[in-house]
Amino acid sequence: KRITKVNRFSKYLILCLSTKNYCLIHLGMSGTIHLLNTYKKKIFTNASFYNSPILPKNHNHVEIIFKNLKIIYNDPRRFGFFQIIKNSYLLKKRFAHLGPEPFNSKFNLNYASYFLKGKKKNIKNFLLDQNFVSGIGNIYANEILFLSKINPNKKAFLLKKDELLKIIINSKKVL
Repeated sequence: KRITKVNRFSKYLILCLSTKNYCLIHLGMSGTIHLLNTYKKKIFTNASFYNSPILPKNHNHVEIIFKNLKIIYNDPRRFGFFQIIKNSYLLKKRFAHLGPEPFNSKFNLNYASYFLKGKKKNIKNFLLDQNFVSGIGNIYANEILFLSKINPNKKAFLLKKDELLKIIINSKKVL
């Protein structure tokens, strides 16, 4: 299939295919994508944040082959996945349970106040909850709360509006 466009949502890569299908990719906690030039066998890159120049020999689960390039998906712990989605309706349905991303205008003070009202779970767990806000992981949650000067163990219902506003603003800064 031909890839016509590459998108993303939250922690997912979305390859739009010429057949109107979608290939959904999630790296999980340990997955990496490696780019290999088919003409220069010894030159490749790990496209992850950690950028190791060594292509692992084990745990290569998916290869996408192009004319001059090969994309290799490696995941030793198998937390990530590839999924083919048949159409745009099913793609939207796949993400329907997820909260807005931090940069989305829907992630605002009214939304956060309403969502967290009366909730006794601590604020760090809410930042990690993809149903509340999508795309924030552990490291980002820690950074957001540190910059906001909010104890991660503070119960969500105890947060004042100015604290919620700091969380919203800092989530946009950190990501």
